[in-house]
Amino acid sequence: MALVMRFSGISGRGVTDFVLQRVTAVILTLYTLVVVGFFASNQVDYQTFEAFFGSFAMKVASTVAILATIGHAWVGMWTIGTDYIQPGHWGLPDSADKIRVAYQAACIAIMAVYFLYALTAIW
Repeated sequence: MALVMRFSGISGRGVTDFVLQRVTAVILTLYTLVVVGFFASNQVDYQTFEAFFGSFAMKVASTVAILATIGHAWVGMWTIGTDYIQPGHWGLPDSADKIRVAYQAACIAIMAVYFLYALTAIW
């Protein structure tokens, strides 16, 4: 069980996961404000759009936003898995730990595909 917790948690400590969730939320909020500000303050056509999102700074910002999204989602999905996939909950058998590990592995796989696809689109 301890190995499962070490494998699946960011740190195994609630405070660190809490701080990570808040930091990633701030990053995503700032990124959203920059993008909304761009659309609100410009007459956007294809050339303007391409120049803005094609700039090195926005590529870096978009990559950071993708990483923040993945970190934010992972803490949330890990919390859901550890809170709700337990023996006795929802009629789950004693093998709930195996179900939780499979759930977390599926979350990691989906996030990896999302990350690779996003990097392909950004760069």
